[in-house]
Amino acid sequence: MIAGLFGFLNIFARTLGGYIGDKAGLRWGLSGRAWFLGLVILAEGLSLLLFSQMTVLSLSILTLLIFSLFVQMSNGATFTVVPFINKKAVGAVSGVVGAGGNAGAVAAGFLFKVDSLSYPEVLFLIGLVMTAVSFLAFFIRFSPDTEQETSLELRSIATATAGEEVPALVYAQEPLR
Repeated sequence: MIAGLFGFLNIFARTLGGYIGDKAGLRWGLSGRAWFLGLVILAEGLSLLLFSQMTVLSLSILTLLIFSLFVQMSNGATFTVVPFINKKAVGAVSGVVGAGGNAGAVAAGFLFKVDSLSYPEVLFLIGLVMTAVSFLAFFIRFSPDTEQETSLELRSIATATAGEEVPALVYAQEPLR
């Protein structure tokens, strides 16, 4: 049952990560989405570092749930950035991102086979790598044209879903190429 709680958080945490990522995108543009992704992955790495040091069962369960929350939120936040990397090849980019996650999981899994490392040490190493990698999200850059194009597109969608008329400026744009 305790292990099931990790997966149970999928019900809302992944959506929460996507929702907050979208809100960050509306407020700060594509860079806001990337920054939110970096922050969530950083929190994920730090919570795994903390979990690796737990020796009390009740605290380790709580820490595992916090870690799970950030894992699922980072999944949702990842896919608020992915569609904007290359709009003509969203499927390919999604596939590379998904495959990269699986490759990382396999590599991390091999660490558990190293006889000289205990499980807490392996979890600590994985947490260190996640924490370090999280800073890469802060270096994601989008061109000013892409930022502006996406901002207009997202604002028109937000306005249309709110039941208001879409501004004429949005209709005057050239189609995406």
